[in-house]
Amino acid sequence: MTDPTALPNFTPHEPAGTPNGAAQSQTPARDAVLEVLTGLGIEAQVDADGDLEYKIVDDEGTATTLFARVAEAQPEMEVPLALVRFFGQWQLQDPVSPDRNDRIARCNDLTLQLNLVKLTLVQESLVVSVEHVILPGSDLAVLVPLSINHILQGVGFFYQSWAPIEDVPAGEQ
Repeated sequence: MTDPTALPNFTPHEPAGTPNGAAQSQTPARDAVLEVLTGLGIEAQVDADGDLEYKIVDDEGTATTLFARVAEAQPEMEVPLALVRFFGQWQLQDPVSPDRNDRIARCNDLTLQLNLVKLTLVQESLVVSVEHVILPGSDLAVLVPLSINHILQGVGFFYQSWAPIEDVPAGEQ
């Protein structure tokens, strides 16, 4: 067996400095997501939890608050993998059933049907999220708006699924 004290000490890898001696950001993945949101004309800010908080305004002027939580890559990782979760929450309202089991079953059904999108319940709120692993070459300019659209569509599908089926005239399907 090899004597561990005989092995050389390797100093940890220190990343190269930034241009012009500027301080290196401790949140590069979050900064990249923020840059994409800003490029899309969406104002975002860092909230008390360290998440990006931003509002999406629809054609009717209704604002929806969404969030992005970023788990930064660990410096000791060979390939820096960051994780980002885009999410929002909505208070349940009509026509959603008051039965919690019906609500959970609907969330499960939609989560299984949709790609990337997860729907769940927290007390009287619907939480919808989309998660991604961010690699150094990930195209955030595509992932960010795609994630936002998926979340909003997931919420729409959830509420549409509670709407009564309109009567179909006899003989038509």
